[in-house]
Amino acid sequence: MSSLNAWLIRIEETAARVLLAAIVVLVFLAALTRWFDYPIIWSIDIAQLFFGWICFLGADTALRQGRHIGMDVLIRLFPVRFQRTVGFFLDILSIVFLVIVTYYGFKLSIINWERRFNTIEVSYSLATLSVPVGCLLMLRTMVSRMMFARSEAPAPVDDSGERPAGSW
Repeated sequence: MSSLNAWLIRIEETAARVLLAAIVVLVFLAALTRWFDYPIIWSIDIAQLFFGWICFLGADTALRQGRHIGMDVLIRLFPVRFQRTVGFFLDILSIVFLVIVTYYGFKLSIINWERRFNTIEVSYSLATLSVPVGCLLMLRTMVSRMMFARSEAPAPVDDSGERPAGSW
């Protein structure tokens, strides 16, 4: 299971990098061609599509690395056991939230199936699908993080050698 998870993480991070590079190139080319009075009218739609996916792929990467914003000034004043209990409760709330957003994200994608982007013949559902897919990826991360926290194994270490902030 961990090799499948590692493979999925590599795909996710590679996709985010490729999409970000594509947006940079696309926006640069659109600005350049606009300067020569030959605008690429479909560039905005493609950039919007890619940006939605980058946001949710990046949100999962940030969650996995414990880089989402958090306020732990008060909670650190309490004993470790209480901190873990609060962390567990907050993770459960996060999972409930992600399940709800996933459900409504899929509903939104179905509703948007026939809607098209203005300049390209692509369903807008492809953009809204980033919401439930990104939430499913974050659910996978949350469950994985909770499994590490509940076992006696230490929390995974990120690239900097530190444990993610959210690992309790």
